[in-house]
Formats: sequence, C-alpha cells, structure tokens
Amino acid sequence: MPIDVAIDFGTYKTVIYSGNKVVLEQPTAAAVDSETWEPICFGDRARSMIGRTSENIETVFPIQHGMIADYDIAEQMLTDYMDKSFGKKLIKPRVIVAMPGGATSIQRRSVANAIAKAGGRRVQVIDSAVAAALGMGIEFTRPEGRMVVDIGAGVTDIATLSSGGIVQCDSAPIGSLDFDDVIIKYVKKEFNILIGSLTAEEIKKQIGSVMPRQNQVVITAKGRNLFSGLPQLFEISASDVYSAMQDTALSICNCVKSVVEKTPPDIISDVLSDAVYLSGNGALVNGMAELLSEYLKTEIRTYHDAGYAVAKGAFMALKYPDLLNNIDYQLRNINDLIVEL
Repeated sequence: MPIDVAIDFGTYKTVIYSGNKVVLEQPTAAAVDSETWEPICFGDRARSMIGRTSENIETVFPIQHGMIADYDIAEQMLTDYMDKSFGKKLIKPRVIVAMPGGATSIQRRSVANAIAKAGGRRVQVIDSAVAAALGMGIEFTRPEGRMVVDIGAGVTDIATLSSGGIVQCDSAPIGSLDFDDVIIKYVKKEFNILIGSLTAEEIKKQIGSVMPRQNQVVITAKGRNLFSGLPQLFEISASDVYSAMQDTALSICNCVKSVVEKTPPDIISDVLSDAVYLSGNGALVNGMAELLSEYLKTEIRTYHDAGYAVAKGAFMALKYPDLLNNIDYQLRNINDLIVEL
C-alpha cells in the first residue's frame, strides 16, 4: 500500500492522489436515509440520485464552501473512498490534505481528524494555493512575486507568494457551483421553468461562458413548468447563459483584485510582469482566463491539468519535503492546529 497520499477534499469532488497519479476521483456526495441519516451510498451513484429518488432518500454534500458541514458523513465518506482506493490494509498511509487559506485552525483540525479516523496517519494540512503553485511547477522560493488563483467548486483561493511563503491571501466562498445556481435562477425567472442542478451544470458545460461568444449557440433543455407543473422543453441561448453568469464571474474577479490591492507594490510589479496562474475546475469555464486578463490587464496562464493541480501539488509537498525546506512555509499537523478561543 502507498505510504504517501494527498487528498483534495473539495465541495464538488474528492480527488485522492498517490504514486504520482490520481487513484480516485468521486463527487463529494452521499445519499442518506432521510429519517436515520445513515449513508446508503457515496460518489457517482449518490450524485446520480439527485432529484430522482423518493422522499426517504436525500442526497447531501458534507463539504460546503471548502469546509465540513456534516462531520459524520464526511468521515464515513473518506473511509469509503480510502477503502476503494487502497483496500483494507494494515499499514496506514501518511496523508496530506489541502484546505482553503481562509480556514480557521478549528476547521483545519476537523478535517484532519476526519482523515485520521478514516485511516490516515501523521495527517498534515497545506494551503490550497500553495499546493496549486507546487502542482503547476511555479517557482516561488526566490524573492520574486507570483500569484495563484485556484477556482474550485465552492471556494476561490487567491494568493501572492514570494520567498517561499504566502505574502497575501484570501478565500472567497464563491466558485463554479455558483454558476449552476445562477443559471437555475435565470431559467426560473425568464422562462418560468424549474430545472435541477444536473441540468444547470450541463447547460454551463455546453454553452456557458463568462465572455460574450462571437457565434450564437442555442440548445434545448427540459424542466418543469412552474404554472402547469408539467415537463416542458425550452430553448436557451449562449447569450442568455452569459447574462446569468456575468455577475458571479465579476465577483470572482473582484476577489482577485482585492488581494492585488492588499499586496505590496513591488511584489505586484513582479506578478504583472510575469503572469497570474489559474487552476481549479472553475478555470475551465469558457472565457474565465480572458475575463481575468481583461480585468487585471495582465497575462493569465491556465494550467493544462487545472482540476488536479492542488492534489498533485499536495502530494509533491508530502513526498518531497525538501521543496518546502528552508523557506517561509511549514506544513501543519493535527498537534500544530491549536483550537482558537
């Protein structure tokens, strides 16, 4: 069994990385008995049940905006995912988990304890932005400013890095899932039709964009008419979806701008002369890099494997500790996470 495991326990999906590869990628979702709250299944199967089960079964998401919302479900899910990844072995692996930079010590300790109970040992915590920088191969040990923006499903992590440490960072509780929510609201308001999260996600993937498209694209989707209560087909255009997504995209841009404004000018000068590095599945939303480039007036470089930069970087930090030796950044274990009063 591998002795080093990295976990990106995200709002939308959980990625387990070991042996220089992704060994598990599953939705962070659980189907539970609505009366006893006992888990029935996790992952893809649980997510496929959304909107398609009786009232006795409910699909829940134990991670909300990067933080544990249901500890018991999170622990059972992690145990299930670790068993699926490695089987029930006697040797417990060393585990590192990435968390938003804005997480408190209490929140970090909660996640670390859940992973320890799920079978990990010597659990350590790394900031998502630092992990993303390592995963993307960004050199930030020298006294030169670099900037990382990781747009996850529920959290956007932004950090300026220099001399091996975090100069300025912020975690905004907004991400790619918010695009799904605004699409649902837009369709309800403009078409008087209710759609589910899976339909909204599909619309986002097919024609969603945060920049105007040159060519108009229209697709047909299905929902429930709010007045008749009957299923109804409707057509939605790329310009409709752009209108729905625009404000959320600008909110993400404003979060990045806020970190820029708080960062010392010499470091921002380095950043603007280099580039801003973009990762996370939200980075793959059509037009996101172009919008940020236009907003910040600088080059944006999107990592080619954007959805796995954090998990890959966390694994590198655990497997190759020399990467973080002699610089101004330390991994934290459970004993270091003192409960805040």
